[in-house]
Amino acid sequence: TVMPSLIPASVLGQAAPSKLINVAIVGCGRISSTLEMPGLFKLTDLARIVAVCDLDSKRLAFAKQRVETEYKKRLKTENYTVKTFGNYHEMLADKGIDAVMICVPDHWHALCAIECALAGKDIWVQKPFAQTIHEGRSLVETVRQKGSILQVGSQQRSSKQFRTACELVRNGRLGKITRVEVGFGKDKDGGRKEEMPVPAN
Repeated sequence: TVMPSLIPASVLGQAAPSKLINVAIVGCGRISSTLEMPGLFKLTDLARIVAVCDLDSKRLAFAKQRVETEYKKRLKTENYTVKTFGNYHEMLADKGIDAVMICVPDHWHALCAIECALAGKDIWVQKPFAQTIHEGRSLVETVRQKGSILQVGSQQRSSKQFRTACELVRNGRLGKITRVEVGFGKDKDGGRKEEMPVPAN
C-alpha cells in the first residue's frame, strides 16, 4: 500500500499553495499597471498573479515581464511564470485561476464580470461595474446564482482624505451645510476619431 505524502502547513508557511488565491488580470493598461498589480505585489502571502490577458500583444508582453520580474524579486526565486492570454474566454477556461481582476474599458465591465461568474471565478471589477441598470441587475443576479464573490473598486470612499472630509461634516466642523454639489471625474476623451486600421499588435 502506498500512502500519500502529507506535508504539514507549518513547513510551507503562510504561502502554502492551498492558501493562495490565484489571480488573473484582464486588461494590462494604466489602471492595471498603476493600481492593481502594485496592490497585489504587496500580498504575496495571500494572492499571486498567475495570468494576464490583453488584446494588445505589446501590453501583454510588458505585463508578463513585469509580473515575473517582481515576483522573482519578492519571492527570491529564479522561476516564476505567468500565463498569457489574448482572449479572456480562453483564460476563463483555466481551472487554476480562482479570481479575476477586470481592468478593461468601462463598457466591457459588466459583460466580462458576468462571464467570470459563469466560469466560477470570484471577481474584482473597476468602477463603474455596469453602465446601465439592466447590466447591473444581470451581473448581480448572475453572481448570486453562481455564488461568486464580487467586489467593486470603489476604494476612494475609504481613502484618508475622504474619511476626514466626512468626519468634518458629520461633526459639524464646517457649520450647517445647506447645499452639496457632487461631481465625477472622467478620463479625457481625445485623439483621432476617424476609422483607422487595427494595429498588427
